[in-house]
Amino acid sequence: MNFLQHWLHLTLGPLGWLVVVCAGCSTSPGKEAGVDAPSCAVAPGDSAVRWAKGFGFERGGNVLWLAHEGDTTRWCHVGEGECRDGAVALPPAASLTVATWSTTHVPFVRAIGGQDQWVASGYLDRVAGGEDENRKSLGGDAGLDEEMLLVSGADVLTSYPFGDPMMGVEDRTGVPVMAMAEYAEGHPLGRAEFIKVFGWLTGRSEAADTAFSELERAYLEAKRTAALAAEEEGRPVVFTGSSKGGKWTAPGGDGLVAQLLEDAGADYAFHRTTAEGLGIEKVGANYEVEVEQCALIAARCDAFGKVVYASEGWTLDQARMEAPWFEFDGRLAFHCNTAEVDYFGQAIMEPHVMLADLVALLHPSTGVRPGVYFKRTAP
Repeated sequence: MNFLQHWLHLTLGPLGWLVVVCAGCSTSPGKEAGVDAPSCAVAPGDSAVRWAKGFGFERGGNVLWLAHEGDTTRWCHVGEGECRDGAVALPPAASLTVATWSTTHVPFVRAIGGQDQWVASGYLDRVAGGEDENRKSLGGDAGLDEEMLLVSGADVLTSYPFGDPMMGVEDRTGVPVMAMAEYAEGHPLGRAEFIKVFGWLTGRSEAADTAFSELERAYLEAKRTAALAAEEEGRPVVFTGSSKGGKWTAPGGDGLVAQLLEDAGADYAFHRTTAEGLGIEKVGANYEVEVEQCALIAARCDAFGKVVYASEGWTLDQARMEAPWFEFDGRLAFHCNTAEVDYFGQAIMEPHVMLADLVALLHPSTGVRPGVYFKRTAP
């Protein structure tokens, strides 16, 4: 998936923490809150879902549900509670083997130490160390190699619903396809929380919960730092997006980009009210902005940020060429170069690192930081 799809593919006291945890719990699709308990109300030791909207657990954690755009599937492990209500039955978690089609799922597997159950992957040549342990390659741009999927012995293939790339695979191979839309989550922690799906799949829920809790704590601490700085210094306005077909395409104001910037103590230039006030057209989840509209919005911005792929590095001169209507002199310019960092992979499990980078850039008073994903753009 490209940059837009991906951007598309509070340390608090005890009472405040309780509000965050319960407010973020997801309710089983198709069941109204108050009738069926939200997924955070599970038996002690089960994974509670606090931020993600696209998955949850039922029946004391024995059943996993995944939802995207009104389509919901349910999954269970044989021998671990009763499989019913149309749930797809999988082998016991401890012996289950997983194949991943989307490379964005690999960081989840590695973060829980599940490499011994990860037997195959799509685009394996793009995964660092992916060919270790004789892992099978399932193909790439040319499509899924179904023969290799069978050879791998995978019990389940994880994929994504966008474009339905795995249509008919289960019928032809007998391997169930688990489609999940972590990329559609509007909150960075919601996206990272999908680690719990892989923890459930492989019998490593405790490891998944621990890993997520640690990054969640770091994220909320960075957010608290940003909030304090913004209260003292104000909130810089940030312009971002990319050029496409003579227009500027910017992520919508209710997605992951806007959330990251808000949590970093900044305001997104394409806030919904601003975009609507200027009559900017929204196509899908993104805005398509005319040059004249870019100039109007850029005039009130304090910073320009962009995700790029630049194997020879990204400079301020290149940013000026891409956005000639933005006045860079005296303003902050920063970028994330996907040729240098694993923005479409490991960053999914490091939202706290991305946020810390942004906080340091947008609020320098919080301290100097070299930057892992986001760095100041050099002249």
